[in-house]
Amino acid sequence: MACDPWTFCERILPDVSRSFALIIPECPPPINRALCVAYLICRLADTVEDEPALSPEARDRLYDALLQAVEAPRDAALAEDFVRAWPAIPEGSYGQLIRRTAEVMAAFATLPPDCHPPIRACVRDMVAGMRKTAPVQTRNGISFICRDLADLDQYCHYVAGTVGIMSTALFEMRFGSTSFHPTDEWREQGRRLGLGLQMTNIIKDCQVDAQRGVSFVPADYVDFSTGAYRLRPAGRAELIRHTLAHLDAAILYCRAVPGGETGIRTFLLGSLLPAVATLEVAAAGQQLQPKISRAQMTEILALITDHVSDDATLVTWYDARRTATLQRL
Repeated sequence: MACDPWTFCERILPDVSRSFALIIPECPPPINRALCVAYLICRLADTVEDEPALSPEARDRLYDALLQAVEAPRDAALAEDFVRAWPAIPEGSYGQLIRRTAEVMAAFATLPPDCHPPIRACVRDMVAGMRKTAPVQTRNGISFICRDLADLDQYCHYVAGTVGIMSTALFEMRFGSTSFHPTDEWREQGRRLGLGLQMTNIIKDCQVDAQRGVSFVPADYVDFSTGAYRLRPAGRAELIRHTLAHLDAAILYCRAVPGGETGIRTFLLGSLLPAVATLEVAAAGQQLQPKISRAQMTEILALITDHVSDDATLVTWYDARRTATLQRL
């Protein structure tokens, strides 16, 4: 049954991006709605990339159809072209999101016009990167996407750095009438937040990814000596240090946001602080899919609620987790 497009977008977001669904509503309007619909469109692109049954030709047709819909979101026929281009729509929440693409685009169309260009640029750059992504080698039946850390940085830029750039552009609209003056360095730190979050997810999910036959971690960081996919201790340490360097830039990015912008700070810290805590768990190398506990997440959310504008407390907490992570390597 059709419903108001925003009702659908707000309902489906937790099903396809649970962590962001918790923090996007903290942002002030219209950034909250802009981020909501932007993440849904990016998830549509992710679904095209991740669907193993698609042929290269079908994947290209879907990317083309999605880009056309994003360029003209008021044209419902273009959204329906994207849906019809699927040879077989996946099951579950992602399938529902695909079937209701027209409502996502309808919501996108209602955003203030100045929100459209950064979202379109994000999707165009993301799709362009996804089209370039291809296995560089196969080992033990696993397709490796990246040769080295430079490749990993590039992949993470396509799928997450672009989102950091888009989010930063939306924040700048909000800051336009304030005394805060964005710099290119600050914008780059926002992009690196995206890279750090994506790399954290890659480290966390590498075993699960390997089970479905793909690895974003380069092969040199993997030990196949037992026949199973496992990160080499030295490889895990290098990956985590590299990810921490991106998160170190990200904490500077968050601190630069004016203290009065508590919604934007909550949104940013709500992804950054769980990421550094996750790396601490991953550094121990004891869990196949390292995750922070529900109690840890509750602690982090309480810290953000109580100290969202208290840089000294936030940096002390971040530095403690960072130090503990390095000590576990």
